[in-house]
Amino acid sequence: MKLDSFTYLSFKSIKENLLLPLNKFPSNNEIVKICKSMVFHNKFFPMPFFLAANEQDLKEIKNNEISIYYKNKFLEKIKIQSVSFFSKEVVTDLLFSKKNKILKHPFKDYINKSGNFIIETRQFNLPFKKQNKNHYIGFATRNVPHKGHEKILKYYSNKKKVLVNIFEDTSDNKKINSSKTLKAYNIFIKKNNLKNKIFIKKLKFPSFLLGPRQAAIHALIGKNLSCKSYIIGRDHSGYKKFYKTFDSINFCKKMQNKIGIKILDSGSPVFCLKTKKILFRNECNSKNFIDISASLIRKAKNKKFIKLLTNFY
Repeated sequence: MKLDSFTYLSFKSIKENLLLPLNKFPSNNEIVKICKSMVFHNKFFPMPFFLAANEQDLKEIKNNEISIYYKNKFLEKIKIQSVSFFSKEVVTDLLFSKKNKILKHPFKDYINKSGNFIIETRQFNLPFKKQNKNHYIGFATRNVPHKGHEKILKYYSNKKKVLVNIFEDTSDNKKINSSKTLKAYNIFIKKNNLKNKIFIKKLKFPSFLLGPRQAAIHALIGKNLSCKSYIIGRDHSGYKKFYKTFDSINFCKKMQNKIGIKILDSGSPVFCLKTKKILFRNECNSKNFIDISASLIRKAKNKKFIKLLTNFY
């Protein structure tokens, strides 16, 4: 069975214990429960990961096992627990509000184009090893750091060591590249003498763009990597107009006890039009500001403005 990049990164994330309590590809009923109640094995878990299959894939099952491949490379044989129909419409209805139901979304499209069957596997994650004793503040990113990111990281790295999780990207956005992001962060760390304060971990993880749910998963990943707290951004993992500005931080703060990690506000850095400085939102007394984001910088045509916000674009 050939895996697409999204399913491959899901497989790697589960196998390497990034997504505990998830330790397998769940059944269709478990997927629906995750989408409806945000629970897996009686523990908080907010997003559906799945192994979808078509009829041809099912023919490859032998002795309740299936061999999985990625880019023609054999990965392993995984044991199968069950096979069922994929309740696609139920899942998308639960993930997206009625208001957004008719709007296009990459993950909605991915679900609808997936195979019509769900393969539930048996547990295949590696034995869990406790991470090192350092307790980090976690931070998630796909993009090279702009001045807003720099302000956040400088502020929090003065309090405790920060672990920057750079996530692989599975979207069609060719301007996002995890290798370039890694290089840019190393430049930032060296330039600001933060070698002993900020650490980087590049992770293979798919991008769902599911706003609050994905923000909570990032925090859960942080917890599994020894973070005691996690920074959630203004529009964390959002997509166009699907989520309101502070949905992710509000949701994660509400759920922080269930996630099991302290949620920190990024401070939502802005470019103050009065002082021409990068400030945290609550520092900008004029209330005349521009929210800083990677998409804003990529779209900007004014080179002087871009230079004010980043050293890397």
